[in-house]
Amino acid sequence: GFAPSTGYFEEQVTSLMDQAGRSLPACEVHSMQPLLDSVNIIPADWLRMAAWIANNHMRYRGLVIVHGTDTMAYTASALAFLLRGLGKPVILTGSMIPLGQPGSDALENLVGALHCAAHEAVAEVCIYFGDKLLRGCRATKVSAWRKKAFASPNTPVLGSGSPRPRLYRERFLPLPASLPEIHIPAKPAAVGLIKLYPGISAGIL
Repeated sequence: GFAPSTGYFEEQVTSLMDQAGRSLPACEVHSMQPLLDSVNIIPADWLRMAAWIANNHMRYRGLVIVHGTDTMAYTASALAFLLRGLGKPVILTGSMIPLGQPGSDALENLVGALHCAAHEAVAEVCIYFGDKLLRGCRATKVSAWRKKAFASPNTPVLGSGSPRPRLYRERFLPLPASLPEIHIPAKPAAVGLIKLYPGISAGIL
């Protein structure tokens, strides 16, 4: 299988920006350490991501988080609530086939995410994947093999198309009147998920 490799993504993005010239928004690349396979991401990692964004977002028009697909929807939802009122785009993206592999969807997803992150109409956490821009806390992974692996079944898409997605401005959350101070908890809350079904007993609860 594939595993995260230190420095590889930075080299690929630097090469991409050099080739694209002015056709892509300028960007900087920062890597969280240690690099993680997304199946190993836990709530403490969401807090680290949110804290970095809260401390550094004033330097940027928008932010793109490159993330594995297994837990991307969980991360997007967590960040959407941790960063409420941020007033800037935070776009998660990734790929079903890794960057540099034949047939990879990584480049088109990354380019679309960069364009979305540079757009003034976007002021929330989103996922850009498979030509679709989705609200972060309404997205879910719907396929383990198709390139259009994410959807938001109960919420209209916020944008579509590639490489410059068409954005549906009327569907976005309104820009905040003022930017609040973002407070990120030091420790994750203890939260569990229990599915209720007919006949569940009090003992199980």
